[in-house]
Formats: sequence, C-alpha cells, structure tokens
Amino acid sequence: MTEIEVEGKTIEEAIQEGLTKLGCSQDKVEIKILNEGTSGLFGLMGNKPAKVQLTTKEKTTDFSAAQKRIKEILNSILDYMNLKHKDIKTSIEAGRIKVDIKSDESKFIIGKNGQTLEALEHISTLILNKDVNTRTKINLDTDNYRKQQETRIQNIALKAANQVKQTGKSYRFDPMPAKERRLLHLSLQNHPDVETTSEGEGMFRKVIVRLKK
Repeated sequence: MTEIEVEGKTIEEAIQEGLTKLGCSQDKVEIKILNEGTSGLFGLMGNKPAKVQLTTKEKTTDFSAAQKRIKEILNSILDYMNLKHKDIKTSIEAGRIKVDIKSDESKFIIGKNGQTLEALEHISTLILNKDVNTRTKINLDTDNYRKQQETRIQNIALKAANQVKQTGKSYRFDPMPAKERRLLHLSLQNHPDVETTSEGEGMFRKVIVRLKK
C-alpha cells in the first residue's frame, strides 16, 4: 500500500498528477480531498492549489495460485541443488503459506543451524513476491525442524531466565537470526521476574535477559 499527497490547480489535475506518479488507474486508488483550492481575487492573487491524498488499494492475494507457484519455485531450486525430495505440501495458516518439504535429505535442506532452510525460504519468498497476485509470506519447514527449533528456544530461554533470577545478573545470548530472537522474546514475554531486550545491529544483534525493574 502506497500513500501520496499531490497538489494541482484543480482537484482533477491533482488527482491526475497523483495517478501518473503512482502509475495506476483511478479504480486502483482511494482518493481523499485535503483542500479544494481557491482561485483568489479575479483569479490572479491569493491562489491556493487543490490538494488530494491518493492511497493504493491493497491487492488480494490469490492463495491458490501462490501455493502452486511456490511448489514450482522450490522444485526448481531443489533440483538445481541436486537434493531429492518426495513431495512439497502447502496449507494456509494465519494469512501465510505453510510449506512442508518431504525428503530423505532433509538434513541438507536444513543445513547448519537451519541456515540453508532460512536461505531457501528467503529466496523463494523473493521470487514469489515478484508477482503482485501471489505476494505473501511463507513458512518453510522440513522434517519438523521448525517445531523442534521452537521447543529448543523455549528451553534455553527458561534456563537463561532461571539463571538471571538466581544470580541477579543479565544474560546475553550469542547473535542469532531474527526468527530465533523473536521466539526468545515470545517465550519470556509473560515471565513474572525477567524481561528481554535486544542490542546490536544486523547479524550481530543479540537478546539480553534481565531482571524486571
């Protein structure tokens, strides 16, 4: 969704200028008139331009087409990587496409610390989102890795919380991917004694667990 404000001598001119900037037709936007404009004295002095706000309408994802497309994308990538796979199953969950790859070579699809799986998910999403009709987010999994990862993160989060509670000292995790940081925060968001924050930038960003003030 994109929103712009545009001025023109008249409302019609302002709208047309906005449509040109957005590169779309009028039926694709919501229009709000901010100022009708005035012509001023004898049309010569005190002119005020008309001002409008144009907001592009959100496109509806074709989930059926998106599911078909993501299977094509992953089949091509996995074939290129020479990774054998039996099946790719998809379903819709919370407005996202959940993708599960069935393979005897799942350990190679997952990669070290899930890095290959993360890369596959990222690349597949980029390709899928080139088409506005199939633009959506995906959750990629194989061999139930994501669920195991979630359980592992929850366990280490609770261990860190107990250590902080016993010692009173903050605990800093090593840098980790955004998904794992999010799981850490969620695991401890309702803890009665500790809270979590993040520090650092990019690949060096880490989660800190500390006593609540």
